[in-house]
This record gives sequence, C-alpha cells and structure tokens, in this order.
Amino acid sequence: MALKKVRSRNPEKEEYAYLLFMQRVSQEDICKRVGVTAPTLKSWKDSGAWEDKRASRTISLDDLMQKALKRVNEILDSKEPFNADSFAKAVKQLKELKTTNTIDDDIYCFMAFQDFLIQKRSEYDITDSFIKMVTKFQDIFIQFRLGNGKLS
Repeated sequence: MALKKVRSRNPEKEEYAYLLFMQRVSQEDICKRVGVTAPTLKSWKDSGAWEDKRASRTISLDDLMQKALKRVNEILDSKEPFNADSFAKAVKQLKELKTTNTIDDDIYCFMAFQDFLIQKRSEYDITDSFIKMVTKFQDIFIQFRLGNGKLS
C-alpha cells in the first residue's frame, strides 16, 4: 500500500522536524521545538517514511570523510611508488564530501554543546534556564538556516 504524500504547509518546519527526528530527538521535544502538534509530526513522519530513512542511514558523511582520509593516509604511507593520480582522486573525493557545514553538522554540534553544558552544570553553576535559553537560540539559528536567512 503506497503512502499518500501530505503536502506540508510549512516545509521549513517539516525539514527541521525531520532533521531532529534523524538525530533521535524525542517526538515530544520535536513538537515543542518546531512548534507543531503531535498529529502533524506523525503525519509528516508517516508520509515521508522517516522511520525507514532513519533505519537505512547506516553511513554518515563523517564516516565517508574518515574513509577518504584513511585512503589518503594509505597512499602517503605506501612503500609503492607515489601515484599522483590516485592521490589526486582521493583528495578530490575528500574535498567534494565536505565543503561547508550542513544543518546536520550544526545540530550535532549544538547537541554536543548542550551535553557539555549539562555535564559541567555544577562545575560552572550553569542553570537549567540558561541551558533552555541556549537551546532556544540554537533552534532559532537552525530555523534561520532553513529559511535561507529569513527568521519566521
């Protein structure tokens, strides 16, 4: 049975929700952070086959980068005569993989920073309200990126 595609009234919010979903953020938190209802999120999730996409996402861009870096290192460490063509191809692949931060990169970084704040909470007297404020501005920044420079 084919799923019927639901047309989103707010594609930026749907994209943001999708990215958070792929980061394994709880659905309750996604609804709060994106500003949508649970039925809307479920509709997006079902019509976009998000569960399948998340399950099939077995290799990340970072994994590919590591493999490309490993290949470049193998070429440099090889006792074989230096093959400039192989080296150039490996470096080209590496450059093509990552030219700028993606929104995924930003979300990973923000999540790591939030974890850092939580871990250092007592050491630096960090309050829950401060962490919530940081998270709010991180969300605003992601919305800004998704809206191509327009704040909603």
